[in-house]
Amino acid sequence: MICMSKRLLDKVAIITGAANGIGKATAIAFAKEGATLILNDINEKDLSNVKNGLVNSSSHEIVIGDISLESTANLLVETAIKKHDRVDVLVNNAGIHYIEDITDVTPDEFDHCIGVNMKSMFLCSKAVIPKMIEQQKGSIINLGSISSFVGQEMMGKSTFLYNMTKAAATQLARSLATRYASDGIRANAVCPGATRTEQIKDKHVGDLPLDDFWEGAGQSHPMKRYGAPEEIANAIVFLASDDSSFMTGSSMVVDGGYLAQ
Repeated sequence: MICMSKRLLDKVAIITGAANGIGKATAIAFAKEGATLILNDINEKDLSNVKNGLVNSSSHEIVIGDISLESTANLLVETAIKKHDRVDVLVNNAGIHYIEDITDVTPDEFDHCIGVNMKSMFLCSKAVIPKMIEQQKGSIINLGSISSFVGQEMMGKSTFLYNMTKAAATQLARSLATRYASDGIRANAVCPGATRTEQIKDKHVGDLPLDDFWEGAGQSHPMKRYGAPEEIANAIVFLASDDSSFMTGSSMVVDGGYLAQ
């Protein structure tokens, strides 16, 4: 009988935006691989349901709150340190999609999207890095996108604001990687292609049924399908584990061949 070791055994990981989609799939995958989790989302009901369904559910913690606020980011890290005296992995996953031409975006809408998608990565990384330096080890993983690299539109409107934040995710990973490599900290980004999550809702697709929207999105990839959150979570597990010990500053593209076209 072959005994497969758990790749994240004894690791303490923070995952933001963990109530649904890629964050939820990542939490499930991390728990199966032996990690102890500190999970964040603004959606208390869904996040509690995720925690309760995890392997060893009683060992994990949740922190409810707006991750664009410094107080929430600090509380996440403080909870991990208080409970476990370490933070091995930070997954900056929280994000919202935004579809609107630049001429129609208000400053408040701009600030909200930047806050959730970009500022949260800054705040969580700022909070966790001192502990990782003390440990001389840690892995930070930012959720980028194919939108990190190309200009895109959806349903006849621009996704420029979302694209900006996802480009920032990859640049932050590169900048942290070069700055903190000597402290044992690795920083990478995962860049998914079209992945079916709850981010794209009915209001984003007009009269087009969601199933038809996703079928069309999948056809834009050489593999002729969209991705599943679990497939992205697999890449995040790899970057969190010691299997990727010589990787830092990378942007791992998981996109069914979209950017290769």
